[in-house]
Amino acid sequence: MATYRKGAVLALAGMLLIAVAAIAAEVAPGVQVHGYMQNRGYFAPGANAEFRSERISISAVATLPESSTGYVELYYHPWAPSDGLYIESAYYETGLGAGKIRVGKGRRMTFGITPSYPNRKSSNYGIVPEAFTQDRIQGVQYMVQQGTLDAGIAVHTGYRLGQRRIGEVPGDYVRNATHQVQHLAFRDDESGGGSPSRLSSKLAVSARLGGKWANGVKAGVSYYDSTLDSEDLTALTSETAATLLNTAGGTGTSLAPVGTTSKTMWIGGADFSWKQPSGFVLQGEYYSGKVSVVKDKAWTVLAGWEPPQGWKFFARYADHDLNATRTANRLSWPVKQINLSAVQPLRKALWIQYEYEMNRESPPAGTGKVKNDLFFVELFTGF
Repeated sequence: MATYRKGAVLALAGMLLIAVAAIAAEVAPGVQVHGYMQNRGYFAPGANAEFRSERISISAVATLPESSTGYVELYYHPWAPSDGLYIESAYYETGLGAGKIRVGKGRRMTFGITPSYPNRKSSNYGIVPEAFTQDRIQGVQYMVQQGTLDAGIAVHTGYRLGQRRIGEVPGDYVRNATHQVQHLAFRDDESGGGSPSRLSSKLAVSARLGGKWANGVKAGVSYYDSTLDSEDLTALTSETAATLLNTAGGTGTSLAPVGTTSKTMWIGGADFSWKQPSGFVLQGEYYSGKVSVVKDKAWTVLAGWEPPQGWKFFARYADHDLNATRTANRLSWPVKQINLSAVQPLRKALWIQYEYEMNRESPPAGTGKVKNDLFFVELFTGF
C-alpha cells in the first residue's frame, strides 16, 4: 500500500508540475521543462551487486516579464521508505539595482562554492560540501556580479544540525548499519521532506565577498552566522542514542558536554577555483567555526582534466574534523576522503560516470576500521 501511495503521489506531483508549466506558458512562452535520472550500479563491502535508480528530477523554468525567472524542481528518491518525493527548489528571481534578488527555496549562492554539478565535478558531493554547502536555503538572496566583483548576501532560515553518511549505499539499511560512518552536517531540515515542523526556529545570515578574473581565477571569503536551535542544543549534549547527533549513547558520548548552554553557531571560510581553456581545473575550500562549544573545520582540494570534448578525470581530497574527544559516537571521529572520478560522454546530456571513494576515519583506540569504501557506475540521462 505504501508503494502504491508513493507512486500515486509522484504521479500527482509530476502532473501538477506539468500543469503549472502549461499555465505559465500561456503567460510567458519561455517556459521549459527539464529532467534527469541517475541510475547506479553499486559495488561495496557488505553490499550485493545491484543496479538501481538513485535520483529522478523534474523541473520547470519560466522566463517572466522584466527579466524575471521562476523555477521549480521536484526530487524523487525511489529507494527512500518515506519522504522520497519533495520540493528541492522553488524560487522567483529578478534584477534589482546592480544585481539580482532571489526569493524562495534554492541553492545558496552566497557562501563558498555552490556544489552544483559544474562545480563539484564528482557525482557524490563529498564530505566538505555535505557538511557546509549541500543543502538548499529558504529565504532572500541578493547577488552582484560586476567586473571582477562577485559578491552576495542572504537572510534565510537557519540550518539544523544533522548528519551525512560516508560509504552509504542509499536504501540498503541492513548493510549500512555496519558499513557507513556518519559525520556532522548543516541541514535544511532532517526530515528530508521539507516539513515545516523540522525547520530551525532561528534566522541566519550568509555572505560572500569575492572576485572573478579573466585568467580563469575565482576566489572569495564567506561567513555564516546564526543561533543554534534549542532542539539541536539538546541533541548536541545528549548521552542517549535517541538523537541524530549521537550514534552510540552512554556517558561521555555526546558531542558537547552535558549542561552546555552556548548557542553559538558560525562558520567562516575561503574558496578558490582556476580553470584553463585547455580543460585543467583546480579548486579548493576551507571552513572553520563553532557550533556551541564544538570546533568544526574542514578543507578540500580538487584537480581535474575537463577538455571541451572527450573523457573527463577528477581527483579530490577532503578532511573534516570536529576537534572533539573521540568516543563510540561516530560523529566525533575525524574523517578523510579521496575521490576519483572519470566521466565518459556518450552524447549530449548522456554520460557514464565511474566513481571511487576511499574513506578513512580515526576512531578511538580499540575500535576497528569500518569498511566503507565505495565504487559505483552511474548512467546519467537528461532532457
